[in-house]
Amino acid sequence: MNLSKTGKRRGLTLIESLVVVGILLGIVAIALTLYGTVKDRLNVKNESENISFIYAQVSDLFSDETTDDLENELAVQSGIFPKKMKIAGDKVYNAWGGAVVVKGASSSNGFTLEYKKVPKDGVCVDLVRNQRKVGWDLAAVGSLDVVYSDMTTSEISKACNTGSGESTTVIFEYGIEDN
Repeated sequence: MNLSKTGKRRGLTLIESLVVVGILLGIVAIALTLYGTVKDRLNVKNESENISFIYAQVSDLFSDETTDDLENELAVQSGIFPKKMKIAGDKVYNAWGGAVVVKGASSSNGFTLEYKKVPKDGVCVDLVRNQRKVGWDLAAVGSLDVVYSDMTTSEISKACNTGSGESTTVIFEYGIEDN
């Protein structure tokens, strides 16, 4: 810090200024890293709730009839998709901007729920693992199937990280005959 002839402070030296800027840049870098992690966890939590809600709605609405006619248009009209999801006509999108598609199975009350553009690594693993107790029979991740009754975290991780790109497609299945 420089002192004037009268002994008063005149400001910061160049080195002191650089130290302050360095500290601020370090704080910003840490905050940005934490923001991404917190945002991912929040998106997984919200989408896990959405998937559970969709499962419960379809199970309730189609408990005593087949899901032959179940597609996005009917699902939107019936309130199967939570209102907090992005809905445009019969198109529904998840937190990562991927399409969400529900489709009934013929001659049963089974159905599939397709989630596109799910980020790989921990996001995919957490999303699939969070659905373990909901009631799904199977989660197809990329080209691999994870049967919930036999599921391990290492199987989910392997399935979530296969293929190229930064995201994958997850298809949850319930009551499909060929399983």
